[in-house]
Amino acid sequence: MVVFKECLGRTPFASLLATFIVVIGTAVFCGTSYKALQLTVIGIFNNLFDYSLDWLQVLQVMFVVIGSVMGGYALILLIFGFLATGATRSNIYSGAKCIMGGRITAAFFMVLSYIFTLGWMAIFALAMVPVVGYIATDSICEEEIYSKTAQELQDSKYTFKLDRFGIYSDNDKDITDHTELRELCNKVQEAGPLFCIALGTCGLIVIGMIHFLITLAANYTRIKISRELTDYRDAVEMEELDLSQSSKKGPPPYRDGIPYRDGTIDL
Repeated sequence: MVVFKECLGRTPFASLLATFIVVIGTAVFCGTSYKALQLTVIGIFNNLFDYSLDWLQVLQVMFVVIGSVMGGYALILLIFGFLATGATRSNIYSGAKCIMGGRITAAFFMVLSYIFTLGWMAIFALAMVPVVGYIATDSICEEEIYSKTAQELQDSKYTFKLDRFGIYSDNDKDITDHTELRELCNKVQEAGPLFCIALGTCGLIVIGMIHFLITLAANYTRIKISRELTDYRDAVEMEELDLSQSSKKGPPPYRDGIPYRDGTIDL
């Protein structure tokens, strides 16, 4: 039971929760974004519009890199949280140099986490663009395509153009065939929810990074206080040592009620 309580005292639950949020959020974000971009780039732009978007394919590789970096960074912050929690903090950050190193490390991680938080806020803003495009395209599909039969689509000669969304190219291809129109809408309805999930998990990652910032600030303060406690403990130990040495010497000898020192009588 005592060992269990000691383990609980050494566990950084705040850092553990933030790590769980960031790692799970990053994994879901990268996975859903990768699949959604694959459906959008290959299934819609390449196959239906003959439109090449090489930079979107580069984003797919970047998502894998981002997932690896964020997962490793979250684990590093979790390890630092273990080192700065409970009795482990007293054992690791006991000397003046160790305490200063811990404060510098905490400050460095705070600055780095702040930069990562701003970056994920920017990604959150960018992730709203495909969600808005999905909502607009889905409404078009519901009103103009799914509500009509194949014969009605042919008679109405409905045309889907990318320039309506501000996308222009030299080889613009318009979709008029009812089969391609339904395939377009099917791809949109398949990729759209993935973009929405990616947007939500991106918000969770921002929350997790803010949680990390709070825990790092608290750990920085604890390490700083541990230095003050160490100085106070050293001062108390020195005072106790002086008192113990004085008590070992004992009081000066007396002769006839008069203190006697160095062979002379103090008058």
